[in-house]
Amino acid sequence: MKAVTLLLAAAAFGAQANHDEHESHGHGAHEHGHGHLNLVLDGNQLMIELQAPAADLVGFEHAAKNDAEKAQYAKAMTQLKQPDALFRLDPAAGCTLTQQELNAPKDDHDHDHDHDKADGAKDEHHHDEAGHTDTGHADMGAMYTYTCAAPAKLTGLEATLFTVYPSLEKLSVQGILPTGQTAAELTPSAYKLSW
Repeated sequence: MKAVTLLLAAAAFGAQANHDEHESHGHGAHEHGHGHLNLVLDGNQLMIELQAPAADLVGFEHAAKNDAEKAQYAKAMTQLKQPDALFRLDPAAGCTLTQQELNAPKDDHDHDHDHDKADGAKDEHHHDEAGHTDTGHADMGAMYTYTCAAPAKLTGLEATLFTVYPSLEKLSVQGILPTGQTAAELTPSAYKLSW
């Protein structure tokens, strides 16, 4: 639970930094092409939280209205369930995905909201899903938890998700690491984060 607390602290740090930087846009402004990545490395646990506009991850922000949109939505959810295609971690760190949670827009009643554990069991609990604003813009994303055999060898990550989601133009990164807090911006041409 300590890592969850730290991840929440990283998210709060990121929200405050975003608020300070874009005060005229209000708290947590929704901007197409701009995602957020929070990460925490605590002991041998790495937690990565990705949030981005549904328009960038799915291609639209409304509930799927026809078979083509439902297929597009299902493809996006499948992609979110494959973090190895979204992020590259140093293999020497021996990080293994132990849990993932997908967060989809609230107004889509056919969405997945899974808490998958490595053993295939599901964590089922309910909580208020953030990311849906009064303007009709919807964010979606996922949280991934890894256990690393050699966390000292984990000195960064590559955000390979830009090839999966070509309309995503930048990721604002906030993190809490053994060396302290970090903030960065990743883009398709500058997709490596080192610490």
